[in-house]
Amino acid sequence: MKEISFPVPVFFDSDVMIAGSASATGASFALLQLAEFGLIKGHVSVQVLDECRRNLAKKLPRAIAPFEKIVEKCVTVRTTLPNKDLLSLASNQADKKDVPILASALETKTCFLVTFNVKDYWPPNNIGLEVLTPGELLSRIRLAFNKQADR
Repeated sequence: MKEISFPVPVFFDSDVMIAGSASATGASFALLQLAEFGLIKGHVSVQVLDECRRNLAKKLPRAIAPFEKIVEKCVTVRTTLPNKDLLSLASNQADKKDVPILASALETKTCFLVTFNVKDYWPPNNIGLEVLTPGELLSRIRLAFNKQADR
């Protein structure tokens, strides 16, 4: 289990960004709030933003405005595509459609990739990136925060 230090470097997958934009309850929203407060250093890629915008326009148009505020306040956007070496490395560690997401997470040197689709990613333990659901990461952050408060 990876040690947590603040701010926690996190790469958000599109499903987490969409969930946090569509509802003000739940772990996705809580993590994005922590990013706004500076306890998380949030990252996304252009591919994640494109997927979010496409799906929100189609399925949840009311969540577009909150999504754009979240992008502005809570995350750093990786505007370039991952390099070939990282794409090659990630090709054996993620579902085909998610290879660019994993490669971007590796390129940003985040400690955690947060997604509801953990089964689509399988990076080895020695790579320095853990794939967690929003609820799992939120629980780990609570534990780390409580440990620091007890000191």
